[in-house]
Amino acid sequence: MASEDHNDEKQQKIRELEKEVADLRQGLCIVQDYYHDLEETGREQDAEENVGRTFLKPLITEDSEFEGIWKFHDEMVIHDPATNVPCVKMYESFVSYCREKGRVAADRSSFEFMLARMGMRLEGQHGLWQGCRIR
Repeated sequence: MASEDHNDEKQQKIRELEKEVADLRQGLCIVQDYYHDLEETGREQDAEENVGRTFLKPLITEDSEFEGIWKFHDEMVIHDPATNVPCVKMYESFVSYCREKGRVAADRSSFEFMLARMGMRLEGQHGLWQGCRIR
């Protein structure tokens, strides 16, 4: 009888261990699935970031250039109805200003377009900005 009880205990212990192994395997599968999902999400986010950089970098650069024009206008252009500034001199001053400030200078056509949008008047055959001077 003692031998049968001992065998029953062993069988019971084996069943418990087999159940624990099955639980561990199930847990391992869950962890593997979770890790796989994390990897996939990481790859998707990397792809989204790369796409975002591709589209946003030119926009950020463009905003930076336009911000430079606004800052130049605010800091360096003095409104004076009795004076005018040749286009070439205005753009050269802008480029120098950007260089000093460590900014990227916008191209001349963008610069002139933005100044006109700010209300400055470009007149004459030789291209003079009317009613302003450079500080």
